[in-house]
Amino acid sequence: MALADVLKRTCKKLGENNKPTYVVMAIATVKGICRPTFTMMDKTENPETKKYTALREGLTEVIAIPAYWACGEAAGALAKKVFKDKALAGRAEKNLMFMGVCAAALIVIPALCSIAIKPIMDKMGLKAPEDKKNPPKPQVQAQNIYTPAPLNPLTNKNKFPLMHSFSSRPQTGLRVGGL
Repeated sequence: MALADVLKRTCKKLGENNKPTYVVMAIATVKGICRPTFTMMDKTENPETKKYTALREGLTEVIAIPAYWACGEAAGALAKKVFKDKALAGRAEKNLMFMGVCAAALIVIPALCSIAIKPIMDKMGLKAPEDKKNPPKPQVQAQNIYTPAPLNPLTNKNKFPLMHSFSSRPQTGLRVGGL
């Protein structure tokens, strides 16, 4: 069998059974491989930052692939239950799969990443490079520095003297027309 025949059959099969879930999972797989690779190839970045960023990008796609699959298949299964007509169910299944994949991208994956990535990175002993450079600052009690000073029309000083700003007119009263 020639290579052209194999390619033709593969393309035909993919065209007949093309689900949105498969397309998005393929894209997520490529992103999961290429983005961390390109991040690690950056010669201008700090090695610790590259390592952290590449691992975070890879983990995001590892979380995304099953989320896309689960949301897409769940939405497709819903279409099969709701629509009894075979012709209508096929179209509805593809459309609902697409909507399930969109819901995964907009809601499910960000939620799962915010829950899972930080604990995983902490277990591996990796902290964001910003966390290492800037240790938490001690809390300082807030002081009321915004006590309005009386308006001096001769100097046109702002009501808030600690802001060190000036205005061309007094900042009181009703202003009409944006002036």
